[in-house]
Amino acid sequence: MEINATIFVSTISFLVFIFIMNMILYKPVMKIMEERQNYIDANKNEADLHDKHSKELLADKDKQISDAHKKSRDIVAMKAEAIKEEKSKALNNTKAEMNSFVEQQKQDLSNQKNEIYYGFKANIADLANNITTKLIGQGVAFEPLSDGEIDEVIRKHA
Repeated sequence: MEINATIFVSTISFLVFIFIMNMILYKPVMKIMEERQNYIDANKNEADLHDKHSKELLADKDKQISDAHKKSRDIVAMKAEAIKEEKSKALNNTKAEMNSFVEQQKQDLSNQKNEIYYGFKANIADLANNITTKLIGQGVAFEPLSDGEIDEVIRKHA
């Protein structure tokens, strides 16, 4: 193979072509690619920051919701306990009133029973005398009943 000027000229023209292409095409394209990569990286970093911030906000929101639920449960429990206490007091007051009323009624009935008992006790002898007089007739001698006999008759038939 012979080395002549054509090979040198071709080599030089190839090197000039690469140098010109590097200046005109490759460097601007590389610069554009680098700027684009920087833009992508910056946007990705910004998106990561926004994502992190949004996750923090979501966690904060979840915590606030959880706290609100806890507070509402506490308030409901407290109100339920207050209502239960109030109900218990009302029931106890009503029971006390009813017990008092029942005791008063028992006392009234006992007093009425005693009034009737002592009222009848005084009239029993007269009633017994009137009944025997009507059944047997006039002029029968009747011996008055003792208090013990009257009490026994009343207890049997009360």
